[in-house]
Amino acid sequence: MVGRWSNILLAPVAAMSSVAAVAPQAERDRMLDAFDTVLTGMAYAGAGLCLFAIVWAGFVLMAEGAEGETRRGRARNAVVMAIVGLVVVLLAKGIAAAISSGIVPIMPGP
Repeated sequence: MVGRWSNILLAPVAAMSSVAAVAPQAERDRMLDAFDTVLTGMAYAGAGLCLFAIVWAGFVLMAEGAEGETRRGRARNAVVMAIVGLVVVLLAKGIAAAISSGIVPIMPGP
């Protein structure tokens, strides 16, 4: 019983020590490609959601017209937050591109 608990408790330590080891070039490239693929998908989804938020805020603004001043503030806030979200998504993609091109090293090379 004690041996089982020690294996459970020491498994994260063994995993962290294997992460610290230098990865072969093929494994490193495969990992960066997978990361880039996932981030590209997330960037497309985020850009689509930002576009939807801007269109929705436009509908809210047009539907309220001049009579709803609080709604107009909400519509403006929605547009601003959608643009901020789009900037964050594009920055994340740009940082990933900088990492994968080697401008910003993340792991020591072989």
